[in-house]
Amino acid sequence: MKKALSGLITIVMLAFLTVSCGGSGSNVLTGIQVSTSQVNNDTMLSFSANLNLGAMSFASISLPIIDPKGNGQIGQLELTSGLAGQSQIKISVDLTAIAHVSAAQAVLPNGNQIPLIANNPAIAINIGNGARVYLTIGQGVMAIGVAVPISAFDQIGQTLPGLNFFPIVQQGNIVATAGVFTGMNKGQNGIAVVADVSKVVNMGSLMPSSQLMAKALSADAPVKLNYNSHVQSAAKESQLKSMLAAMNAKKLKLKMP
Repeated sequence: MKKALSGLITIVMLAFLTVSCGGSGSNVLTGIQVSTSQVNNDTMLSFSANLNLGAMSFASISLPIIDPKGNGQIGQLELTSGLAGQSQIKISVDLTAIAHVSAAQAVLPNGNQIPLIANNPAIAINIGNGARVYLTIGQGVMAIGVAVPISAFDQIGQTLPGLNFFPIVQQGNIVATAGVFTGMNKGQNGIAVVADVSKVVNMGSLMPSSQLMAKALSADAPVKLNYNSHVQSAAKESQLKSMLAAMNAKKLKLKMP
């Protein structure tokens, strides 16, 4: 890590407060990619976040996203590790297939508010192993997120339960955050990434006649994302930094429950 970043608040390594969406920089969140495509008349959304986890890395895993109504697989979650501490969270989901899923108040696995999405209704789908994918959509607005429980972070939750640590930064056309959530119980601790992709996804041509767009645009209240960072007291930040630095020193493989 560059010395200029060493004094910043950390979550996984020793830098976190700056994000580079597709650009360079030695930060935890080093890139976000978003795309849509048409597959057999369905609209597929692909979202990936590149994370610099220092000496730690994800244990690679792929999990299917299953239609809550029991209509089979509608997407996939992938965690992968790469070279030089680069790991990736990637989700792909069939937006047309989830048109029937009602949006409602959603929360992180620890019960806390989802950064950016906040109190807006969201489509939330349980993936398995406690992971969740979130989608909030409105007129000219789209936010997508994913929360992934990490077993090793359960020890953080025992000491620092109820944390939401999500600094929000904008670069280019994407507002995004990646951070740590914690809770007292197993499965309530992990990493989440959320992004406002409104300016990089063509909302007008996304699904002009789909049920999903019709439901979103007829919502009683407009979607207003919350761009406030979720931060903690200086004492809790220091404890979090110390515990994550110790995990980094052990070069842990970060596994889902």
